[in-house]
Amino acid sequence: MRRMSPNYRSYPRKEKKACAPKDPNRPLRGQLEDLMLVVSRCESMWALEDRIEGSLDNGPKAA
Repeated sequence: MRRMSPNYRSYPRKEKKACAPKDPNRPLRGQLEDLMLVVSRCESMWALEDRIEGSLDNGPKAA
């Protein structure tokens, strides 16, 4: 089972700052693109965390 980072709740808050302000008249495509960008960034961060945790778990062995 994949462990989730304890920081996963902070990603949406951080991404809100990067997204354009929500305008009710804004086309849905732009809103969808913003949402997909947030998802992509979060998945990238989680993948990097998994790689880091994996390298720590498989670190140098004592000879």
